[in-house]
Amino acid sequence: MSETIQLSDDLIIGTGRDRICYEHPTIKEQCIKVSISSHKQSRREVRYFSFLKKRGVDMSQISVFLGKVKTNQGIGFCFELVRNKDGKISLTLRESLEKQIFTIKDIQPKLEMLQEYLLSSGICIRDISPSNIICQNTTKGINLIVIDGIGNSNINPLTIRFTSLINSAIIKAWKSLDIKLARIEKSLNKTGS
Repeated sequence: MSETIQLSDDLIIGTGRDRICYEHPTIKEQCIKVSISSHKQSRREVRYFSFLKKRGVDMSQISVFLGKVKTNQGIGFCFELVRNKDGKISLTLRESLEKQIFTIKDIQPKLEMLQEYLLSSGICIRDISPSNIICQNTTKGINLIVIDGIGNSNINPLTIRFTSLINSAIIKAWKSLDIKLARIEKSLNKTGS
């Protein structure tokens, strides 16, 4: 970490419970996540990405950790920034549904493919929400990519190492996702009628 990267409010892509995500000011393919209080979540993710890399896991449908940087907002954690074929930053699943780009029924086969990818790759997901999934518009259609909630905050380190525990975590997280999607659908139906 050498020079300090200057981050400003106009570079904010999104704000979560624990971190603010900025578009990297000079590297188009990266975003920088800066912790609001503790770096606990980012450090846990960094360790988990290192673990996945050592295992040779296919990480094609998750936003991968790329390194740490010094910013004017504190230590930043760089990740892949997902963009559409036109170069614009891809919308989250929540944004895509709320803007009625497609319906939950339309995207359901892609969601099933994403869940199968996570299960077959053995990638543990702690929090899979419509705001943690990006809908990348490509020449081949929509590609779903998980951008946050990778790993597991469980104190038991075996949770990310054994297939049965990983699958259990994914299935549990997916039930929560289904509930969140149903809430969005209900909200859209109310506003549409």
